[in-house]
This record gives sequence, C-alpha cells and structure tokens, in this order.
Amino acid sequence: MANVNQKFQTEILNDNDCKILSSKLAAINNQVRFSILKILRDYQKVNSSKSKTPLYSREINLLLTGFNINITPQMLGQHLKILVEAGILDEVFVKKEIPNKVGKRNVKAYVLKEDAFEDIFLEINFFADELLAFFDLYDINKRFNNRKCCTLTVFNGKDKGKTFKISKNECAFIGRKGETDLSHITSRKVILDNSYVTVSGISKPHLKVFYEDGEWYMLDECSSNGTYVGDSLVLPGVKTPLKNNSFLKLSNGRGGIIFYCSF
Repeated sequence: MANVNQKFQTEILNDNDCKILSSKLAAINNQVRFSILKILRDYQKVNSSKSKTPLYSREINLLLTGFNINITPQMLGQHLKILVEAGILDEVFVKKEIPNKVGKRNVKAYVLKEDAFEDIFLEINFFADELLAFFDLYDINKRFNNRKCCTLTVFNGKDKGKTFKISKNECAFIGRKGETDLSHITSRKVILDNSYVTVSGISKPHLKVFYEDGEWYMLDECSSNGTYVGDSLVLPGVKTPLKNNSFLKLSNGRGGIIFYCSF
C-alpha cells in the first residue's frame, strides 16, 4: 500500500456539489481528455509568467502524439468541447499564422480555468500544489498497476494518496474502520479512515471487489449511501462489472470517498 504523506480534509458535498463533481469527473474520465489537461497544465506551469497564454487545437494535437494519441482535428474538437462545457477549460480566440495560409487568422485556443477543480475537490485550487498532487495521484495509480491486479487510489479526504492493490485471487471488502472485531472477515480488507462518515463500516462492508471469469466486479452490499460510477447508482446487491480507468464514489453525501480504479 502506497501513501502520499500529505494532510487533507474530507470535503462536504451538497446536492449541487455532487452534480458538478459527476459532470467534471465524467469529462476527465477519458485518456485523451486527461492527456489534454496534462498538456495544458505543464504548458502553463512552464509559462507561469504568462499563465493565460492559450494553446490552439493544432498545437494540442501535435503534443498529444507524445502520449501516443493520434486523432483527427474533428475528434479533438469534440473532446475540447466536452472539457469547455464541463467548466474545466476556457475557449478564447487568438491570432495565429496557419500553415499554407497568408497572414494571421483568428483561431480557437484553450486555457485551463484557474478554479476548474475548486468545486470538485473543494480544497483544490487549480494553480496550487494540491492540483499537481491530483495528477500525481493518477501517476501513482499507474505505477502500482502491474496489470495483474485491480488498483484503487484514494482521490480525496484523509486517506488521499493511499493505493490498494487487489489480486485476482482475493475478494476485497471495502469500508471505514470501526471498533468491531474483524477476525471473521478472512478476505482482503480495505479499511478507510473514519472521517468518511457516510461510507459504511468494514464490519458490514460498503463494497466488495473481486475477480471472476476473466472480469473484475464490484458488489454494493446494500450500503447506507450507495456506490456511484459518474451519475449512475450501482444497483445494491447486484454483481456489476468494474470499468477500467474509472472513478468510483462510495456515498454521494457528506464524507464520501472517491477511488480511481484501474487494472
């Protein structure tokens, strides 16, 4: 288990926060769009004195090749539109010299919004060090993912930065710790801090994750506040396939937890 030694408070999510969180997580839950954010973050970090200098789509598309991503300008435009509509990017017009064209022309360009993630993980400001930690958590998850296990990385609250690896021969029970004797649970236990107050206790686990017939599955065993993938509530008591590179939310209310899941 890996742990980033930083202290964070669990955010308080009201209904509106949850809707914003779901739409923004859905927007970044895609390899191309996540790579676009990393490109713009790194560009603005290098050009910090000109933090509002945007990149236009042709420049972004060229930089995506460094991530082994090759898409058409039309497809890139669709990805950028999703990020703009989610409130993560600002779209502006800049004058650029276009190859094979005479003179400068107005073209659409893109820049990260300074408060893009402030309303998702309430403690994050887009140009603060904690935003960089957000991307670092993604990198941590990838480092610990050996393709032979399911890797869960905590993205918020007191356990932020902790990574749990679940082997294919294990059945993992996930819940927050309590004072109940856990000796009866013989399978793998993923025990979360008690500050995640709306996550069910490990004595009656919130979620079960296991590998069966060549697939990873999750099972919400009738938790108090539900399990979500984006806006979708996982049906309690129903074996549900896990999606690779997805965000799981245990509880949509106060003190919930967000996992990034990959395998």
